[in-house]
Amino acid sequence: MTFRELKQSDEKIFNDWIKSWITESVIVSVAKPITGSFAEHLANLEQMKNNSINNFVPASNYFFIEDGLIKGGVSARWQLNDHLLNFGGHIGYGVAPAWRQQGIAKKMLELTLNIYQQRKISPVLITAEKWNITSRKTIESNGGVLENIIKEPSTGKLFCRYWIDLNS
Repeated sequence: MTFRELKQSDEKIFNDWIKSWITESVIVSVAKPITGSFAEHLANLEQMKNNSINNFVPASNYFFIEDGLIKGGVSARWQLNDHLLNFGGHIGYGVAPAWRQQGIAKKMLELTLNIYQQRKISPVLITAEKWNITSRKTIESNGGVLENIIKEPSTGKLFCRYWIDLNS
């Protein structure tokens, strides 16, 4: 198993990862289809690591790769804007449907929190929709403490907001 950013040689497994989400009603940001070439996508990801682009905060994407397949992905956002402070948090993640309920999300979150600790970013905010019990348990198993549940005005969705203090 590796947990890393994409490289040019990952084009096929990345395309397979995108296809694995095609029947899902909710698609996480790291699994949305790309526009343009894979090389352009990699260049955009590289630029996003240190710069705010199109109202997005600086972020890095990491992928859980095992047996030649991308099984999960994480968007690690290095700053929070108003929207992320309320509804998105520092970290977004998803596991491909075929690989759920195998502890991959828990492991990805643990590995991502280690990166935040190395960057000295704490506390870390992670959100999950109220209905998503599995994601909420993943956050809680990594030390998440529920602060509150808030309603997103434009969609009516309820979000649970969890904080993880990496300094304690």
